[in-house]
Amino acid sequence: MQQQLYTNSIHYYFADFICNKYNCNDEVIKALLFCVSYMTSYGHSCLSLVTIAHKKLDEIVLEDYTSIPELTFPDEESLHTVLMECHAVKADDDDAIKPIVYDNGNCYLYRYFNYEEIIAQWFLNSIGKSHEIDMQQVNTVLETFEQKGMRFAALQKIAQLAALHHTFCVISGGPGTGKTTTVAGIVYQLLTANNVLSIALCAPTGKAASRLKESMKQFKDRYCDDGIKDIFPVEASTIHRFLGYKKGALEFYYNEDNRLPYDVVIVDESSMVDIALLAKLIKALKEDARFIVVGDKDQLSSVEAGAFFGDLCWGVTQSGYTSQWNQIVGVIQGDDVQQLPSHPVRDAIVVLSKAYRFGADSGIAVLAQAVRDADMQKVGNVLKNSYRDVEFIQYGSIDEMHTIIKEYAKQHYESVAIEHNVSDAFSKISRQCIVTPFNQGPWGVSTLNSIIEKQVNPVASEWYHGKIVMVTANDYNLQLYNGDMGIFVNSDDGESGVCFPLEDSYRKINPLLLSDYTPAYTITIHKSQGSEFNTVIVLLPNDINSRWSMLLTRELLYTAITRAKEKLILYGTHDVIAYMVNNPTKRTSGIQGRLWQ
Repeated sequence: MQQQLYTNSIHYYFADFICNKYNCNDEVIKALLFCVSYMTSYGHSCLSLVTIAHKKLDEIVLEDYTSIPELTFPDEESLHTVLMECHAVKADDDDAIKPIVYDNGNCYLYRYFNYEEIIAQWFLNSIGKSHEIDMQQVNTVLETFEQKGMRFAALQKIAQLAALHHTFCVISGGPGTGKTTTVAGIVYQLLTANNVLSIALCAPTGKAASRLKESMKQFKDRYCDDGIKDIFPVEASTIHRFLGYKKGALEFYYNEDNRLPYDVVIVDESSMVDIALLAKLIKALKEDARFIVVGDKDQLSSVEAGAFFGDLCWGVTQSGYTSQWNQIVGVIQGDDVQQLPSHPVRDAIVVLSKAYRFGADSGIAVLAQAVRDADMQKVGNVLKNSYRDVEFIQYGSIDEMHTIIKEYAKQHYESVAIEHNVSDAFSKISRQCIVTPFNQGPWGVSTLNSIIEKQVNPVASEWYHGKIVMVTANDYNLQLYNGDMGIFVNSDDGESGVCFPLEDSYRKINPLLLSDYTPAYTITIHKSQGSEFNTVIVLLPNDINSRWSMLLTRELLYTAITRAKEKLILYGTHDVIAYMVNNPTKRTSGIQGRLWQ
């Protein structure tokens, strides 16, 4: 990260503007407003006063700013007093719209408070709304599936009941736990109960939407009877496209005043959805629509502010089912009744735990669970034992790492660069992926991609046969979406272009039409979300530095590990991995408290 003058940052300009506009000239309030703005840029939806009380400003600001004022924040009570004296702050008894909102110990930018309010209020209002379940019909459907070789696990059956009964349903689970199969079963049950229901499928990225579509189509072709097959949905879109994004428009086409026409909306990879987009989606739901969110609560949160999926699932280990819901699902779960304080939100949440993808001897599965559980002893056992699908390699220097990258370029990417069969080229890049935590720096994708490109493209031309690129922003005119992968192909007919895969073929696009893309020989772990590869190579730094340590989290490591289907190669050190395992992401939010209080 490059050093920046404290007073040149956007957060300082914001704080200075607000203080001048509302005549709040106290240095503490200016520094506090700086922190509120700063925290949103790091994914927090608000600033908790507890987290800054008695701390120096330079202890809170992780960026490498210069000329940070030597200021120490007072205790929480004094911070509250300073806030209440500032006319820019909206408190509980204030009906005016103001740029800063104080609520329950948290300080928000107004729009983030509003997003949280929309989300929390919708879920709380939906708790009391329910639908009758025809258990005889549910069991008949399950028996039909069993006759076709599909036997749902107990928790998958409970998820189907939850989606049939509740207005909202939450399904969380790691890779290979059968989330999409569960969703397909839910859709089948809903359509059996009411064959005129309109059901929509969406996901935060084009790649995630494409994978959801593929899985739903496979289920439809294999398990759906003719009566359901004609109405079983398989099309999936990005949330932006689903809501009707228009470039330059302030609102989506579908919004509070123009509701979506669907009875059921299902969102996959929900952990990647930020609170701003989720609030707009919720506002566009029609009255009494069912809302089903699916994801992995242990994965990385959204790039933008918020961690709603983690907040929504927070109480699953602290809370149990209500007595009413225990009666409904008791026939499925048997004597395995949870002896925990009941909470109505818990009734609508199902956490799938059994992984079907990995065998009993899979090191990937054991390592992922150990990281998720913060069990460093088990993590260490996996790294030093000889699991066939996990390889841990320690290295000493950045130069050594760059040499390793060049070797991977020779072994893998040079073969892609000489491949003239487009389908085979895409097959090769789907088999292996190199991921890293960073965009910039010695371990950043920009540096690593540059090293690989020099290896496969020594003449340094901009476009060359076999160049792998990733789209970095949605382009609805070209129907390309953030995360889409393409390969540049030189054709004998002179029609060279970047090929992007379709369901059964590919389409070619002139590279001059692409505005937002990057080489994709290595990608960030964030960008790898929603994707899976046969082999995943994870490049971690070989030491801990305060300038990047906040990025090295447990969720980042878990996400990287769970991208691998068959082989995981992990480069790093025991110290770095131990640091990540013991460094969970902590995003400040008010949603958790509102839903689970």
